[in-house]
Amino acid sequence: MTIADICEILSYIGFAFFIIRLVILRKSPVPSSAFKKVPKALLGECVALLKEKEKCIYEAYEMPPDIEAALKENLNDEVYLKKLLCSICDHLEIRGEFIKLVVEDVVMTDRAGQITTDLAFTTIRLDMKAHYTLDAVAAVLAHEAVHLHLFYEGIRFSDPWENEILTDTAAVYCGFGEYIYRGYAVMRGEFALSYHKVGYIRQEDVRYIQELMNNGQ
Repeated sequence: MTIADICEILSYIGFAFFIIRLVILRKSPVPSSAFKKVPKALLGECVALLKEKEKCIYEAYEMPPDIEAALKENLNDEVYLKKLLCSICDHLEIRGEFIKLVVEDVVMTDRAGQITTDLAFTTIRLDMKAHYTLDAVAAVLAHEAVHLHLFYEGIRFSDPWENEILTDTAAVYCGFGEYIYRGYAVMRGEFALSYHKVGYIRQEDVRYIQELMNNGQ
């Protein structure tokens, strides 16, 4: 048996596993180990820091019906994407009308969004992909807006990755939990075996954060 024969056999085994998970088990074709697992201790630190530093208690965010209806019809409508961003910022008591929203499709990048600010001028970039759902877009915009909120409040970790986890945790803490939960699901890509995911935490992490919040921990 040659190396080529072995590779062919392995490819058939991989495809069969994909079909079993997708069709029979109805699970994502991607194992959870494909994503970096966030330690529960770090999530606990994030929630504790937010409870100590946050000045407000946030209600659950609800997307305005007119914005939801318009974006369900056309998710690339930049006028309503900006209205969605402003609505998210209003929830955080930030003036979203002064933020420039740039919608683009950057080829070959894992970045879903990016924010740059110098206090005087802020730009949020949304990397819009064809497979994105409205929940995914709302989750990305919430994450970027919360970055700005935490910047204003002086709440951060020095480690860049831990700071991204703090930002996702804060998005849940500030009322965007259900949008983060749905938007951070694994999404099937344009090809049969491709997948995509936005965000730094997983759906189970969202539920764990909510448990910490509700338990008064």
